[in-house]
Amino acid sequence: MTDLSGKVALITGAGHGIGRAIALRYASLGADIVINYAHDATEAETARAAVEAYGVRAVTVRADVSVPDDVTRLFRTTVDSFGNLDLVILNAGLEHPGLPVADFTEEEFDRLFAVNTKGAYLTMQAAARHVADQGRIIYVSSSTTVYPMAGYGIHGGSKVAPEYLVQVAARELGPRGITVNGIRATATAGAGLHTDVKSDSPIREFVKDFNPMSRMGTLDDVANVAEFFAGPLSSYVSGQLLLVSGGATA
Repeated sequence: MTDLSGKVALITGAGHGIGRAIALRYASLGADIVINYAHDATEAETARAAVEAYGVRAVTVRADVSVPDDVTRLFRTTVDSFGNLDLVILNAGLEHPGLPVADFTEEEFDRLFAVNTKGAYLTMQAAARHVADQGRIIYVSSSTTVYPMAGYGIHGGSKVAPEYLVQVAARELGPRGITVNGIRATATAGAGLHTDVKSDSPIREFVKDFNPMSRMGTLDDVANVAEFFAGPLSSYVSGQLLLVSGGATA
């Protein structure tokens, strides 16, 4: 089992879904946790209580990753609270499917790219400045970057640029022993659009058409990869974008 005792992990968008699952996984491995959220304080406090049940320390920080001053405050609060920072998981993001190329509005474009692209860049920049040597930076992306789908033009597009940044940052931060990797998560039950997906939901049947394992991803599937990238077994793995899709490749 991975041992993260003494480590501090900052996870954006950690009040629910994949971010919360990673926070709980890291807490179970001994890490202290910074839970970032943008809107729902009650949800974030519930996540903090679940994290602290593992006997580790946790704080919640409200910050919009698309606002530079908020990102600066988020990282300053992390360092002030714990004295160090070892792991940063860039998970905050928005989903807005069903927008054909001919129909999306400027407002819809700006909002998705502000959070998914600008927010990821700002968070990565701050992580590069604050993460300790031998640390880890992990970007939670989407399988839509490699599965072009009708209606996902601006969603998938907003995730492509941060994937490129992962590979550049891996080169720039490698001399410090910092690894930078990405997780291309597929449709995941309990996260994003599929937070409340039912056992008989049409998405489950749709997934069977192209997924060799005939199922959606789970929060644990993503947390498993996040654990690998956070631990010593991945110390020589960097600049990678791992597709977590049950074998589906197109």
